[in-house]
Amino acid sequence: MNHQPFRDWLFTGDEPGEDVLAPQQRTELQEHLENCESCRSISDAWPMVENHLQGQVMVGPEPGFTSRWEARLEAERRKVHLRQTGLVFLFSVGGAVVLSVTLAVLTWPWLRSPSMLLWTWIYHLFTLYSYVELGQEILIKLLRTATIAVPITWMIVLVGLLSELGVLWIVSFRLLTNPRRIMK
Repeated sequence: MNHQPFRDWLFTGDEPGEDVLAPQQRTELQEHLENCESCRSISDAWPMVENHLQGQVMVGPEPGFTSRWEARLEAERRKVHLRQTGLVFLFSVGGAVVLSVTLAVLTWPWLRSPSMLLWTWIYHLFTLYSYVELGQEILIKLLRTATIAVPITWMIVLVGLLSELGVLWIVSFRLLTNPRRIMK
């Protein structure tokens, strides 16, 4: 037999004498209490427990509880922040070491002949410069085409939306990276 609804009904109502049960629920509860010894003992004991709890004196916190709690919370936050900072530092150093080792392994053959390294870097710089110039030309042509194809109001709306997204990103980044402080 499921006693839970009847036990819930026994504990409904905050004030003594307050009756929040429907008449049908009240009759079902009375019938159940006549047949169930367990629920009847709870029903008989509950008023004594309630009186005992209400008769107890409320105990307040010891003096200085708030300041001790705030100090412990700040120390815990500082410990978590230091641990996270240590992990970020550790991963950064580990990544730098892996990158340095990889770069050393890849450049080892060039270190035997420095002239080959010099010519390779000159080639890469020239290629990068060519790509930047090409990218500028493409961007200028796209902007000229966009100014003709897209009305100025749409451009203003787009620039506004991009600005708002940038501000939202900056604010979110600051909120997520700064440790929170307790204001006194």
